[in-house]
Amino acid sequence: MKALKSIERFGKKLLTALVKFFIKKEVINVADLNPLSVKRVIIVHLDRKIGNLILTTPLIENSKRVFSNAAVDILVAHQVKALLESNPFLANIFEFNHARFIKNPFNLFQLILLLRRRKYNVAIESSNPAGTSFLNGIITYLTKAKYKIGFSGGGGELFTNLHITPDNNNHYYISKQELVNLFSKEKIFFKPKIFTDINEVKTHRKNIFEKFNIKDEQKFIGIWIGARDKKKWDIENFKSIYEKIKIETDYFPILLFGIEETDEYSNIEKKKYNAILFNDLRELKYFISCCNLFISGDTGPLHYAYALGISTIGIFLQENYDTYGYSDDRISFVLKPDKYDVMIKEAVNICKSLEIK
Repeated sequence: MKALKSIERFGKKLLTALVKFFIKKEVINVADLNPLSVKRVIIVHLDRKIGNLILTTPLIENSKRVFSNAAVDILVAHQVKALLESNPFLANIFEFNHARFIKNPFNLFQLILLLRRRKYNVAIESSNPAGTSFLNGIITYLTKAKYKIGFSGGGGELFTNLHITPDNNNHYYISKQELVNLFSKEKIFFKPKIFTDINEVKTHRKNIFEKFNIKDEQKFIGIWIGARDKKKWDIENFKSIYEKIKIETDYFPILLFGIEETDEYSNIEKKKYNAILFNDLRELKYFISCCNLFISGDTGPLHYAYALGISTIGIFLQENYDTYGYSDDRISFVLKPDKYDVMIKEAVNICKSLEIK
């Protein structure tokens, strides 16, 4: 894995060095941009990670606030497009299909032409504040928007002409909003939001209760067992939380698995554990919408739940909870790295405290 990362970084540096010869540098002052005169805005966000797109939803809302007379569009990876379904702050959602464009580059050429024809005044390069994605940067540049906004550092200055220096102490979704707050007299920060159809929520809730024979008045907890690499907690720890919740509370727990946890789902004892395997983001969205509480490691579904307004317990195995965790109110909690039995006990105690409210 480390070797692949090193090769990737070397490739990025090489490409960046080559592209420098073809990119015309522009000097733009912040004062040159009048937010009220902007008619079209495009946010370029090609990251395929669920969590990073959800943490970018406040940028969408804030872009509409700052550029109040503009239509705000977004370009996103097709795998995560469903996350933005029904978002009232977006005029158009364009899909970026990595595999399709590799197979037929002409399709990518057509997409770039489409974006150029829309004559965007502002393009927002929405990479991770910690470092610019080369692909994200070059697509932002190719939109030909007059004002191209992005983060400084990490190579972002090459593709943009208005730069924001990210504060590493800020939460990810706060940093993203600084890209547009620079052009507002008043700094306002929104929280992540995902939107649902209330009738579909009711239908899904009814189906869940029937499938698991849950009592009408009973509350239930979704426990997401997946995560990647060092963020992944052993399933046995989640099973311990499940068992204690079942014995010590009145909650109805359900273990949740993603497509990457298919093998673990196949091996789980279904007579002992309520379990669901998800391979569709939309289905996951509506399931989470029905939960009374959601427990997860530091991964996409944790952000999904928070953005849906569901109480969350985030289990962090690394010291990055200030950047990606939620503990800013009385319904969202962060479990910081500790001995696993301590973390399990704390998770169950939080469940008990919420049950009383």
